[in-house]
Amino acid sequence: MNFYSASTLVAVMLSIGVYATIITSDMVFSEQYKQNTLKNEVSYGMPRVRIYLGKLAVAILVSILAAVVMVVLYVAGCWVLLSHGDTDASALALIGYSLLGAFPLWLAAQGITMACYFMVRNTTLAAFVSVGLLGVVPGILQGLGLLFHPVFETVRQLMPTVMLEKLPNTAFQMDYVGLCWLVGIGLLVLSVVVGMAAFQKKEIR
Repeated sequence: MNFYSASTLVAVMLSIGVYATIITSDMVFSEQYKQNTLKNEVSYGMPRVRIYLGKLAVAILVSILAAVVMVVLYVAGCWVLLSHGDTDASALALIGYSLLGAFPLWLAAQGITMACYFMVRNTTLAAFVSVGLLGVVPGILQGLGLLFHPVFETVRQLMPTVMLEKLPNTAFQMDYVGLCWLVGIGLLVLSVVVGMAAFQKKEIR
């Protein structure tokens, strides 16, 4: 085990960041339906758009901070503890490429999980719905693609977890990174629109 083989595991483990957004959403939302704190914010007169976007922004900032700390500590630990060679620069380049493509897909996952927490009153159920959308739906689409029509497989290829799994194998193909940004930002905007529309109509009891 040398620096290259250990550090490039970052590129392989990018999908963890998708599911980690459930943790950050749970931290930020913090049982607000159960504690009735969300009702207090709405009753105080704070616009629901500001409430929604504020919590999403905080969740994104917490996620970015956590990702930076974990990646830096891991790569720095590999650098200090393991042997080095001519492939060190290639390892750092692969990590940078992978993170560049992963970032918008993580944003999309954060938007989806936050929408689930706003739309579902029970936080445990919201977490399960998030896991279903991010992790189970791609498998369902794959089965539908095999049984019925290839269009389902085409949709599956645009799911964040699937794109993250493919990212290390498309090393340094900037057109694929561009696709990651297009899909990631598109899903983020879509999740915000759906989540905010549902929250605007939701009765806070």
